Amino acid sequence: MTESKKRDFVSQLIVIMEQNSQLLTDKGFDPATKIAQLQQELEVADNAEGKQREAMAAAKDATQLANETLDLAYTDGSATVDLISGLLGKKNNLVLEIKKLRNSDRKTQTPEMPQ
Repeated sequence: MTESKKRDFVSQLIVIMEQNSQLLTDKGFDPATKIAQLQQELEVADNAEGKQREAMAAAKDATQLANETLDLAYTDGSATVDLISGLLGKKNNLVLEIKKLRNSDRKTQTPEMPQ
């Protein structure tokens, strides 16, 4: 059963018990305590869902910020490569090694700097 169907079930059960309180009481079941319990549980669930939505929104914001700042860092890094290339020349070994970084699967290795 989906979350929304569970929520609807509990809400409708509360309404039905409220509307039929006298009938249930006449049959030996006082629904007041159960109604209060279900209302409280539903309120806690609603609050938790609200926090969950806030967390999901915060996660999306954090992802967007991470992507934007990474794009900025990559753009700045690429500009720095162009600067170094301009200073040392396109055929310089250091420049050639740096340019390999874009096509490399070596994400955690630090390239050795030629002397």
